[in-house]
Amino acid sequence: MDFFTDYNTPYLCALAIVFLIGLLEVISLLVGHTLSGALDAHIDHVDPLGSHDAISTVLSYLNVGRIPFLVILCLFLLLFSLLGIFGQGLAVTLLGSPLSNALTAPLAMAFSLPGVHYLGRWAEPWLPKDETAAVSEDSFVGCVAVITGHRATPGSPCEGKLTDKHGNTHYLAIEPDEGETFQRGDRVLIISRLNRTRFLAEAYPWADRI
Repeated sequence: MDFFTDYNTPYLCALAIVFLIGLLEVISLLVGHTLSGALDAHIDHVDPLGSHDAISTVLSYLNVGRIPFLVILCLFLLLFSLLGIFGQGLAVTLLGSPLSNALTAPLAMAFSLPGVHYLGRWAEPWLPKDETAAVSEDSFVGCVAVITGHRATPGSPCEGKLTDKHGNTHYLAIEPDEGETFQRGDRVLIISRLNRTRFLAEAYPWADRI
C-alpha cells in the first residue's frame, strides 16, 4: 500500500505536526526554555466553568494536569494518524478501495481518545515532572502576587503572576474581596483558594514599605 496517497492526507498531516512539535521542543531547549513548560503554565490555570462541568471531566479523562499537555497532544495526533492509516489500509485490502475520510477520520478520533487516556496513565510515572508541579497550589495562600491582567473585581478575576520559593513562575486567576478592585501592577496577598485555580486576595498591606 502506498502511504503517500490522497486518502491518507489527514493522517500524514497529523504525523507531520508531531514531528514539528518535537523539533520546536528541541529548539526551545537549546535557547533555554521548554515549549511544554510554557504551554502548561498557561493551560494549568484555565478553569472556564468550574471544577465539576463536562469540560473539566473531559480534560481529566485526557490526563490534562497529570502529564504535559504537549505529550497529550502528540499522543492524540500519533494515534489518530496510525489508526487512520491502518483503517484505510485495511479497507483497501478487504474492499479494494479506501473509505471516505468523512467516516474514517471521526472514527480514528473517537478511538484515539481512550488510547490517550490509558497510554497517558501508563506513561505518567516515567515522564519527567515539571518543577512547577512540585509545589502545591495550597502553598500559594499567604504569598504575594502581582496582577498582570487589566482589572479584577469581586466575582470577576483576572490573571496574576506569583513566583514560588523555587523561583518558578505561576499564573493564577485572582479576584479581590468585597469592596476591592485590582489593577495591572498591583501587589496582592493571596488569602484563600476558591477552587482548583482561582484564588481570593487582598491588597498587599505593606506595599508602602517596598
